[in-house]
Amino acid sequence: MAKNKQKEKKFSTWRLFKLVYDFLDKKDKKLVIIGGFICFWNAVFYVGGTTLTGVIISLFFSQKMFDASGKVIPGAFDVKGFIIWNSILAIFFICYAIVRFIQSRILIAIAYKAATKMRKVAMEKLIEMPVSFYDKEKSGDLISVLINDINNLANSFVQMFNETWNNIFNVILSILAMAFVGFTLTAIVIPLSVLFFSLGYFMISKARKSYVLVQQDFGDLNAYVEEMLTNSKITQTFDRQETAEKNFKKITHDIYWHSFKGDVCIKFFDPWFIISTNLLVLLISLFAIIFNIKNVPTLSIFSFFSKADAGFMIAYTSLLWNYTGTLQVFFNVIFSIQIGLASTKRVFRLLELELPTKIKNSIELKDIEGHIEFRNVCFRYDKNSSKYQLKNATFEALPGQIIAIVGPTGAGKTTIINLLSKFYEYEEGSIKIDGVELTKITKKNLRDLMSVVLQDSFMFNETIMDNLKVASDKITNQEVYEMASLTSAHNFIQKLEKGYDTVIENSGQSLSQGERQLLSITRALLGKKKVLILDEATSNVDSNTEQIIQKALQEELMKDRTSIVIAHRLSTIKNADLILVVDDGQIIEQGNHASLMEAKGYYFNLYENQFK
Repeated sequence: MAKNKQKEKKFSTWRLFKLVYDFLDKKDKKLVIIGGFICFWNAVFYVGGTTLTGVIISLFFSQKMFDASGKVIPGAFDVKGFIIWNSILAIFFICYAIVRFIQSRILIAIAYKAATKMRKVAMEKLIEMPVSFYDKEKSGDLISVLINDINNLANSFVQMFNETWNNIFNVILSILAMAFVGFTLTAIVIPLSVLFFSLGYFMISKARKSYVLVQQDFGDLNAYVEEMLTNSKITQTFDRQETAEKNFKKITHDIYWHSFKGDVCIKFFDPWFIISTNLLVLLISLFAIIFNIKNVPTLSIFSFFSKADAGFMIAYTSLLWNYTGTLQVFFNVIFSIQIGLASTKRVFRLLELELPTKIKNSIELKDIEGHIEFRNVCFRYDKNSSKYQLKNATFEALPGQIIAIVGPTGAGKTTIINLLSKFYEYEEGSIKIDGVELTKITKKNLRDLMSVVLQDSFMFNETIMDNLKVASDKITNQEVYEMASLTSAHNFIQKLEKGYDTVIENSGQSLSQGERQLLSITRALLGKKKVLILDEATSNVDSNTEQIIQKALQEELMKDRTSIVIAHRLSTIKNADLILVVDDGQIIEQGNHASLMEAKGYYFNLYENQFK
C-alpha cells in the first residue's frame, strides 16, 4: 500500500494487542481480562506441577532405600506419601489442561470477532474513499491487507495472548520457584541468563524488518497477479509472456530473500539458545558442587533443601530446565508474531485512512431541472505538479440541453465528467447544479440526480436482470424489457440461453465490450435521472447499432434530461445544443455544429479530417 503522510508509529506487541482490543465489545473485553487471569493460573498449575515433580523426585528417589547388604530397608519408601504427592501433582496437570483449553477457546473466539469487525470497518472506509485514492493504490495490495494481514493479526493476537503471557507468567513463577528452592543459585542464574539470551532481542528486531518487507512483497504479488490475470489477452497479444514471467520471478525472489533473512534470524537463535542453555546448566551444576563442598547455604525455604546435595540438584535442575525451556518458547513466540506485527502496520494504515470531510450545511436537491454551470474551473490530478488538466473551464448547460464534448486524447474531456460526477474535487472556480454549488451536494444526493455511463463498463457477478435494476429496487421487469428494446440490448440478451436470468461472471468478461456498453446504457437510462452523462458510451458497438441507439437517445431517451456526451464520432453530435471543443485542458471553442463549422476553427478541421 502506498505510504501516507501520517507520522510513523512503532508497532510493538503492545500496539498489536491494543489494535485488536479496541475492536472488541464490552463483553469480549471482559473476556480478555478473564483470559489474563486464566493465563496466570495456567502458569501457576504448570510451574507448580514442575516444582512438585522436583520435590517428589528429591523426597522419594534420593533417600537411602537399601542397606549395606543390598536389601530394601523396611519403611524406607513412604508409599502413602508418594501416592498423596502424586495425586496432588495429577490434579495440578489436569487443572493445567482444562485451563489451557478454556483459555484457547476464549481467545480464538474474540480474536476472530475482532478480525471480522476490522474487515467491516476497513471495507466501509475503502468504499467511502475518493477515486483519487485508488489512483495511487494497488487493488491487489488492498485485498492482501483485507484478507491476509487481518488474518495474520488475529492469529498473532491468539498466539501472543496464549503463549506470550503464559510464558511471561511462567518465567516469573519459575524464578520465584527457583528462589524458594535455592535463592543463592538463582541470584547467579538470572544475570547469566540475561547475558546469554540478550542476543534474542537483536534477532527480533532484524526479523521484524524482514517480515515487514515480506508482507509488502505479498501485497505486490497480489497486485501483479491480479493485473496479469485481468489483462491476460493484452499480455498474449503483445507477446509479453516472457516479461511477465521475469517480473513475477523478481517479486517471488524478493519474497524468498526477505523470508530467508527473517527465518535465518529465527533459526540461528535456536542452536545458540541450546548451547546457552546447556552452558548455563553446566555452570550452575559446577556452582552447586562448589557450594556443597564449601557448605555454602542454599537459602531455601524448604528445610530438606538446605544443602546443595543430590536431591537439591535434581529438584533445582528440573526447575532450571523449565525456566530455560520457557524462555526459549517465549522467544520463539515473539519471533513468530513478527509477521503479525508487520501486518499490524499495514492494517493500522488502512484503518487510519482519513475519509473525505463531511459536507457542512449540505443542501439536498430533489426535483431538479438540470441546469449546470462551470465557471473558471481549474483542476490537476497531481497537486504537486504545475500542469493543470483543466484550466478556466467555463460553460453553461440549460435544462434539457444536449452538451457534446470533443477533442483529442488527453485534452481534458473525461476530466470535466469526473469533476461533475464528484470523482475528484476541483481546486478553483465553481460548478453549480440548479444554482447550488457542487461542494454543497453530497455524493449520495448527486447519484440520485445523475446517471453515468463510463468508457469501462463494469458488471456485477449477478444476473443480467439484477445488473439492470441496480439503479432502483422499484424498476419492474416490464420496464427493463422496454428500455432494453429501445437500446437494442434486448436483441443479444434474448439470444442467450437463459436470457435475462443469465449470470454474468468475471465482471462481464464473457460478454463483448459492445454488449457490456449496451447493458451500461440501458442500466443508466432505467434510473430516469435528470442528468445523463455518456463518456464515449457507444465506442465499442457497431455503426448500425450505434445509429439505432443515437436515434432512440435523441428522439426519446434524452427528452427532459440534461445530457453531457463525450463523442468519439463527430457525426453523432451534429444535433447537440452546445459543442465544447477541448484541447490541452482548455475549452478553446464552443457553439452548435453550424456555428463551429462556419467559424472554420479547430472543430472544423477536426470534423473535416474525420470524414476524409
